[in-house]
Amino acid sequence: MNASVDTLAEQMLTLVDIVSAQERDIKALKEQCRRLEEHDQAIAVAFSTFFHVLSAGRVAKLSEIAHILNNIIKIAEQEGRPPASIKFLQDLAGMLPDDQR
Repeated sequence: MNASVDTLAEQMLTLVDIVSAQERDIKALKEQCRRLEEHDQAIAVAFSTFFHVLSAGRVAKLSEIAHILNNIIKIAEQEGRPPASIKFLQDLAGMLPDDQR
């Protein structure tokens, strides 16, 4: 009986170690996702700013930029690009004023 209790205790301790390791891994993955999301947001802001600077400098109209961006989205969808990439482009297009999309 003592041997089975000892075995059970060892198994429980092993499970605790496994769960602890998984919690650390999950925490690290969440942090990595947070950093990637911040990176994506920074890129989106940079592109949006670039588009608005082009528009303000009369290099291109926002409507032209929106048209180009929508064409890029269409091609990305046709080529079967990853959904996250397409969503990123759509979010970027969403930063343009409604009347320009």
